[in-house]
Amino acid sequence: MKLTKVAHKAAAEASQALGAKFTEEELEMVTSIIAKAMEKAVDEVSKQHAEACGDFLNHEVDLAHKMREEIERKRIALLANLSSLR
Repeated sequence: MKLTKVAHKAAAEASQALGAKFTEEELEMVTSIIAKAMEKAVDEVSKQHAEACGDFLNHEVDLAHKMREEIERKRIALLANLSSLR
């Protein structure tokens, strides 16, 4: 499922849970808020995973460095994808 659909579905579910009928503009605002929250969460989790890899592979410094670089590249790509939701 695309991230845009996830954010939009979550916004629709929030509307339903609140028993409110959002206008299209309100739905887009809520979708944007959810997308920003997803972006922050992904960024934080990615950093934690990169640090964990580095700690775990401390004896293999070169390998850990390469893995961190790869994780960072993937994190940047994911954030770019999330940012495109706006």
